[in-house]
Amino acid sequence: MKPPVAPRRRVKGMTNWWFADQRSNGILTVGSATENVTVAVRVLVVFSLPILLVLGPDTVRRHLALAVAIVFLACLYGFVTAVRRSWDLRRSRSAAVLSMVDAVLASAAVAAMGGAESPAVAVLFLVLVGAAIRLPITATAMVTTFVITALVLIAVFVDPGLVDGETRLLTGVWWTLYLALAATLAASLSLLAEREERARTRALVELEAEHAVAEEERDLRARLLESYQTQQDGLRAILHEFRTPVVSLDALAKVALAPSDRIEEAERINSLHLIMEHAGHLTEMLNALSDVAASRIPGFGDAGDRLVDMRSAVEAAANAARLPAERLRLRIDDDAVAVRIDGQRLRRVITNLLENAERHGAGKPVDVEVSRDGDCMVIAVCDRGPGMAQSHLADITAKDVSLGDRKGTAGLGLWIVVQILQAVGGSLRFANREGGGLVARCEVPLG
Repeated sequence: MKPPVAPRRRVKGMTNWWFADQRSNGILTVGSATENVTVAVRVLVVFSLPILLVLGPDTVRRHLALAVAIVFLACLYGFVTAVRRSWDLRRSRSAAVLSMVDAVLASAAVAAMGGAESPAVAVLFLVLVGAAIRLPITATAMVTTFVITALVLIAVFVDPGLVDGETRLLTGVWWTLYLALAATLAASLSLLAEREERARTRALVELEAEHAVAEEERDLRARLLESYQTQQDGLRAILHEFRTPVVSLDALAKVALAPSDRIEEAERINSLHLIMEHAGHLTEMLNALSDVAASRIPGFGDAGDRLVDMRSAVEAAANAARLPAERLRLRIDDDAVAVRIDGQRLRRVITNLLENAERHGAGKPVDVEVSRDGDCMVIAVCDRGPGMAQSHLADITAKDVSLGDRKGTAGLGLWIVVQILQAVGGSLRFANREGGGLVARCEVPLG
C-alpha cells in the first residue's frame, strides 16, 4: 500500500481577502510618511513668507498691510494643519479641501507680495506638486486650473501701472506654461509611484497566498501521512493480536480431530471448550474493530446516544473484561449516575480499560471513578500494578509500545480506545497513582 498523496488545492478568495485587508490597514496608500512630508513642507513654506517679507526686495512690500494679514493667516493655517495631520490623508476629501486652501492662500500671497514678479510665485509649484501627490488626477487638474487662472489674473491686473502690459502678459504666459508642465510631471510621477506600489502589494499578496497554500498543503500532507501511519500501526496491532488465538485454534482443532485411540474424550471436550473461548475472544475483537470502523463514519457520535445508567454500564464492562465483582470498587458522583451518551462505544472503552487494569493490576482491586466536568464525562480507572516510569507515560498509547513490566499495555485494546475517543473528541491520559499503580483518565463529551 502506498502512502496517500495530498491533493493540491487553492484557497479561493484568499488574494482578494488579503488585498482588501491590506487596503484597510493603509498599506496601499502612502501613509504617515507622506503626510508628515506634506505637513513639514507646508509649515516651512508658510513660515518662510515672513522672512521673504522682511528680507525680500522692495516689491514684496508694496501692499504691506495686506501682505502681513495674509502671512499671519497662512502661519495660523500652517500651525493648525501641523496639529491635525490626519487631514492630509492621501485621496481623502479633507486632502482635496486642504489642497484648494493651499492654492488660494498661495495665490493671495503672490498677489499681495509683488504679483507675477514676486519670488513667492515659486510657492505655486509646490502647491501643484503637493496636490498631484495627494489627489486623483481629476482633482489635481481642478487645482491646477485654479492656480493657472489665478496667476494669469494676478499678472494682468495686479499693479498694472508698474509694469507694462506686454511684459505682464508674457510673464503670465510663461509662468502658466511652467506651472502646467510641473503639474503634469508631478501627476505622472505620482501615478507611476502608485502603480509600482500596487504592483508590489499584489506581489506581496500573491506571495502570502502561495505561502498560505503551501502551509495548508504541508499540513494536509502531514495529516494524511499520520493517518496512513496510524492505519499501518493499527494493522500491525491487529495482526499481532489475532495471530496468537488463531495459532491456538489451529492446535486445538488438531487435538479435537485426533483419532479416539490417541486422545481421551475429556481432553477432546476440553479442547472444544477452549476453541469456543478463543472464538468468543475473536468475536469480541472483531466487534471492537467494528466499533472503530463505525467511529470513523461522519456523525456517528450522535447515532447511538441514549440515557445510560453508568453503574450498570461499568458493571457490565467489568464482567466482559473478566474482572471479578469483588475486585471492582466503583464510585459515581450524583450528577453522573445517568448520562446521555453512546452506550455501545462507551462500554467498549470501559471494557478495554478494565481489561488493561485487570491484566496489570497484580490481582488487587481496581477503582473506577465516574464524574462530570462540564459537558464531559470523566472515567478514571485506577489499578495497583507496578506503574510506569514518568518519562514513558506519554508513549503508553503509542504504536507498538511495550514498556517495562507492563507488556502489552499498548496492544489492540488501548489502540481501540484511542481510536474511538479521537472520533468523538474525547481524550485518554495516563498518570502514576499515588501509592503505586496507574490511572487511566478518560474524558468523553456528552450527547
